[in-house]
Amino acid sequence: MLESIQEIDKAIKGFLQTELDIAIDRELKKKTQTQKNNLSEQNLNKKRDGLYDKLKSDYESTCWLAEVFNSIQEMQNHQLSFATHTAKGIHTALKTENVISISNTKLPVGLVGSQSIPHLMIDANSNNPGSHSGYLKYIIGFINVEVNGVRIYELIQSENVAMMEFFKKHQQESGFDYLNKLLLKKPLGEQTDGKNKQLLFYQQDGNYTCLIPLYPTSITHYVYQKISNVKYSEVNLQARKNRRENKDPAPYCDMPNLAVTILGGTNSNNVSRLNNIQGGRNYLLPSLPPKISQDREFSLSKFCENFFDSKTLKYHIQDDFNYVVQVVKDTRNTIDVRDKRKDAIDRLLHTIFGIAHVLQNKPAGWSKTYALPLAQKIWLDPYRADLDGEAKFADEKTKQEWQKIILQDFASWFNQQLRSTIKELKFDFADAEYNEWQREIEEMQKFYERLGKGVFL
Repeated sequence: MLESIQEIDKAIKGFLQTELDIAIDRELKKKTQTQKNNLSEQNLNKKRDGLYDKLKSDYESTCWLAEVFNSIQEMQNHQLSFATHTAKGIHTALKTENVISISNTKLPVGLVGSQSIPHLMIDANSNNPGSHSGYLKYIIGFINVEVNGVRIYELIQSENVAMMEFFKKHQQESGFDYLNKLLLKKPLGEQTDGKNKQLLFYQQDGNYTCLIPLYPTSITHYVYQKISNVKYSEVNLQARKNRRENKDPAPYCDMPNLAVTILGGTNSNNVSRLNNIQGGRNYLLPSLPPKISQDREFSLSKFCENFFDSKTLKYHIQDDFNYVVQVVKDTRNTIDVRDKRKDAIDRLLHTIFGIAHVLQNKPAGWSKTYALPLAQKIWLDPYRADLDGEAKFADEKTKQEWQKIILQDFASWFNQQLRSTIKELKFDFADAEYNEWQREIEEMQKFYERLGKGVFL
């Protein structure tokens, strides 16, 4: 809880000292690089002291605050806009409103959003951010200063008494009101632009709502800082250098597969202040498709005359069948090759039996209107035998002849698939192979029965 102006003054001085140290280190790095790192420790300290004397006036709190308040006054006629999500991050010519979106809503595990990071830095741009970059620098630096774990913009939003007194002390009450109004401003939600990306999102009532993506500048800046601090820290850079030179090995952090996209073209000011701090550089993490658990709902055509020939089965087993083809092409007669072949066929059968299990648990009698042969109907719709009027169906099921037919159907189908796929070996798939495939499915059937998961119910 912020209770005094002194706490604000202390936080600003701490912020400015950190900024001064960063500026000195940056300038010192430039000078040492031009002199090929041959400076002695004594000369380095001399140069550091000289840079301190040269730069300290720019980071003195009274002068700095004067620049902040002057910038606030200057920007009141130039459409200053604060944001956690900017429009210009999508396209620099956009006139769409920015959005401040700070939510306490918890996201599901595995998802990350702006609400995942407390006290994010806020961003800003204007109707001409390139010309206003100096003003934006002071304003954004000021409102993102942390005071006891809370940023100044949050104190302005909540109309904190000490924060209001701070502005009053500097005779800037109008500046406080102006910032407060901008920080609490709600987007109209009706403004768009021809250069916006637009997504039509289906709603349950049958209508669509139009979604307009904005660039999440605050969280991307947070990510940029985190990655840069780890990847380019002095300790990490030195450890990498030592590794290259094979001396004093030490662990270091690496982040492979990072890419960089530049926002704003040759002038990163055109997007926003935080983007300018980054030089327009924004990291792209490796983009992999999400692992979504496969929906085992199996849609079988009513006109399908053979379960094994159905297009949907082909789709579901494609990866498993491709693996079978890969190992079957290896014609060497070794234990390792034979084991691989058996493993591949077992994988395929596991998938087929899993699909069969889904169909078996559909409402009893679903197969009545389907064109499947009787044996496959008994296999895939076993509880139909329990329905009234299905005595003949139940009788055929009891005979268990249908089980042999299913084994034969699989062996015939599998043999034909291999012959048509591996044409150079098609004459090798004869009766011996047919019998082998039949034995495989029989063994898999018995395996499931031992687990108490009968394939043939």
